[in-house]
Amino acid sequence: MSTRSLPVLFFSLGGEMLYILDQRLKAQKIPPDRALKVILDIVGRMLEDKCIKEIFRAQQVFSKRALKNIFEQLAQSSIMKLNKTAMDKLYDLMIMAVKYQVLISKSGREVLLSTLNHLDAIRGFVALSPPHVAMVDKACRTFKDFFESQSSAQLMHLRHYLLLLFQDTNKKVSIFLKNNSQLPSGRFVLPVGGPLPYAGEAPGVIRYLNRVGSYTEESFIRAHCYELAEGAGSLDVHGDRVTKLGCNMYGADTAESSVTETVSKQVPVEGYSFVKDELDLLQRLLMPRPLSGCYHTVAAHNVNLQFVKYVSSTFTFHPISLLPLLCPLFLHFSLAKHTHMHTHTHTHTHTH
Repeated sequence: MSTRSLPVLFFSLGGEMLYILDQRLKAQKIPPDRALKVILDIVGRMLEDKCIKEIFRAQQVFSKRALKNIFEQLAQSSIMKLNKTAMDKLYDLMIMAVKYQVLISKSGREVLLSTLNHLDAIRGFVALSPPHVAMVDKACRTFKDFFESQSSAQLMHLRHYLLLLFQDTNKKVSIFLKNNSQLPSGRFVLPVGGPLPYAGEAPGVIRYLNRVGSYTEESFIRAHCYELAEGAGSLDVHGDRVTKLGCNMYGADTAESSVTETVSKQVPVEGYSFVKDELDLLQRLLMPRPLSGCYHTVAAHNVNLQFVKYVSSTFTFHPISLLPLLCPLFLHFSLAKHTHMHTHTHTHTHTH
């Protein structure tokens, strides 16, 4: 499905770009006729026949650099010109918005519906220009024909591929930070509960399948509330998308939304739980099972977390504190080696 992911990326990123440009044009009080001219120029270039044919050709996704170049050229195709800093911030906003939409989508089909929400919004931007509306409608029909035959598994594969593409992009966006949807590290906070994917069951039942093909059920109490999906959502040109993903999230109160660079690549440490897991694994690797025939067995040691100290949201190890763990290990291997040498010497003497 990586060969079918380009239309989703292109229309979703293009829609987010138009959301941001439209919001900035209004915030800067650009005359409506000039603002409309900017939007029409970009949409006309983005949805021209030559571009659409290339986008819907089964192919691998362009590199990140090439993908960014495409949208730089689109943004510069109008009478509005952006400098490098403004373009970088614009693209970071686009990428993070689409990443969030794909991340919280419940199914691969919802990713498609989110993309169609972008196209529906683009239609609204160019509603005063019938030729541009016809271009949007044609893109919607082509999009439906391109994906309608895909199974749920194939669409989920598409979603996973997009997540892999976005996984190293963690720019901080003020609108997400204000909504507590993003951590200071740039990583998103996933919501729990809420709507389920279409035809999905709410958590609460575990089924155990036996060898003869029947199964038994066990129920448990759900920790969160879930809602059944209203419907599968329509891929038609003017259908009901059901989901709100892909809709314009920029309002009057987000006029100053901006992207800030991530200061540190380290993820803030919220507690000791994952540190203890890592140290327990280290202990198991350092303390193998005693070899048979040895005269000494190594007693289990509890990991002492006192040597973990936090300095500016990171932690450092003090090697001297590992000595209580390493000394028994050295003694263990020393005795094993001594036993092996003693056995070898005894066998050699007996042979002579």
